[in-house]
Amino acid sequence: MNWRLPKLQFKQQPAFYAGVVFFIVAMAALAWAGVKIADWTQSQQSAPVKQVKLYGDFQHIDIGTLHHKLQQQYVGNFFSVNVDQVQQFLLQQPWVYQAAVRKQWPDALVVVVTEQQPVAIWNQQQLLNEQGDVFQAPLQQLKTELPMLTGPEGSQQDALTMFRHMQGLLALHKFNAVALGLTERFSWQLSLSNGVALRLGREDTLKRVQRFIELYPVISKHKADAVAEVDLRYDTGIAVRYSTEQKRKA
Repeated sequence: MNWRLPKLQFKQQPAFYAGVVFFIVAMAALAWAGVKIADWTQSQQSAPVKQVKLYGDFQHIDIGTLHHKLQQQYVGNFFSVNVDQVQQFLLQQPWVYQAAVRKQWPDALVVVVTEQQPVAIWNQQQLLNEQGDVFQAPLQQLKTELPMLTGPEGSQQDALTMFRHMQGLLALHKFNAVALGLTERFSWQLSLSNGVALRLGREDTLKRVQRFIELYPVISKHKADAVAEVDLRYDTGIAVRYSTEQKRKA
């Protein structure tokens, strides 16, 4: 037994030393990798955003101007660019409804913009989108003519909904509405493309529009003069004003 024990210890020593060497080499490799990663990370901290990729279906937005603004503001350090700040910047621009921003490795900023879709001019200075939200944009940049809606502050949703109902009814009979106003007393006034103004009051407005449609062939032939205004607020009958005379009861 005494002669075998030293031989056993002698055989175990090379394996022990090999394990120690492997451990040291592994630790050195990890340390080297850590240094390299730290160096790479630090070098990437100064990696610039070299390009802005701008996407969207644009009708009113000047894509060249917007792209130039983004280049001036945010081309620079890739890691320091705050996408939330870019998004807020975009939402402050005219005609921008929504914006999505993300970084694309290694050097790009990707921007997707959804443009406002104007459906009406509100109180002569602002615009309404399809959702009935008010937004501000240069009216001179409009590509098509839009209906004019007016009313007290906060009534834009009601005005747009009412206009759509009235226009849908009128269009079935070849009429076209161009303006709708809601007074401070919540009385509706509608203007048509043929120059006729309708005074509709506060109640039964769609029924009164329908009454106008039914009676217009009669009142338009009653006189050679053009119909200027039709007051439909009466329970029975209507009041018609022609272009060259004062109001007369029909």
